[in-house]
Amino acid sequence: MKKTARIAGLVFAAIAVTDTLFLAAGNETVPAYIKPFLIPSLAAAVLCTLLPEHKERLTALLVTGMAFHTAGDILLEFSDRDFLYFALGLGCFFAGHIFYLCVLCHGLKLKGGIEMLVFAAPLVIAPFAAASFGMEFPMSAALTVYALALLFITASGVVWALRRRPFSWRIAAGGLTFIFSDILVAVNAFSGTDFPFRHAIVIATYLAAEWLLVSTMTRWIKQ
Repeated sequence: MKKTARIAGLVFAAIAVTDTLFLAAGNETVPAYIKPFLIPSLAAAVLCTLLPEHKERLTALLVTGMAFHTAGDILLEFSDRDFLYFALGLGCFFAGHIFYLCVLCHGLKLKGGIEMLVFAAPLVIAPFAAASFGMEFPMSAALTVYALALLFITASGVVWALRRRPFSWRIAAGGLTFIFSDILVAVNAFSGTDFPFRHAIVIATYLAAEWLLVSTMTRWIKQ
């Protein structure tokens, strides 16, 4: 299974590099066809690494989260046709983040004031993040809830670090990279702002975030 997992990981890397390079070259046709296979190839590597001997429940949660992110990828490909596709794609990514958060917080009981403060911080930060885009209800509420999910993922990485768990920095870095990637998407979607290589930067940071989060959770589940 280790060899199969390695092959699946190489397939994910090859598709990721191909997608990014085509977008950087201004070609959006090829990425549209290969993007739906990005997260499934990473999920295949996860399944080959963890099954059948490692914590099936946590593995199921992780892979379900990846399935929602795959659905989000597909829906966002049609976001230029109708805003509904963007909203549904955002909802799928939110659901995926919740499943990721369930894995990251499995058995995690906050201990001490610092840990509680870290997990309380998103409740203060998220509303300001939504307000910065100047959107009206209900989109402002939706963005606040979505931001909370990503901020809680990042916060869980900080708590892991406080407890000196291995790879904790990768969880925090994955959460922050996801936030950066989604900010670029939101700025374009809500204000129309664009800049050179935006699509390539968005996909590169998104895939880096997925890899950081998924690979770390896989190693933790395997322990």
